[in-house]
Amino acid sequence: MKRKRRQYVFLGLAAVLIVVGTLATGFLPSTPFYQALSGGIIVAGFAVGYVGLGASEFLE
Repeated sequence: MKRKRRQYVFLGLAAVLIVVGTLATGFLPSTPFYQALSGGIIVAGFAVGYVGLGASEFLE
């Protein structure tokens, strides 16, 4: 049960990071720094989702 809860938390956090990063591209100024920051947030969201799915266990 604890594993399922952890998976849901990670996937929820991933979804929030991806949405926030996507919205940030529209709200933040279009300078390279802020665009890289927004892109980094989106990439972090996908990384958290990857860990949340337990995909890293398949690499072992």
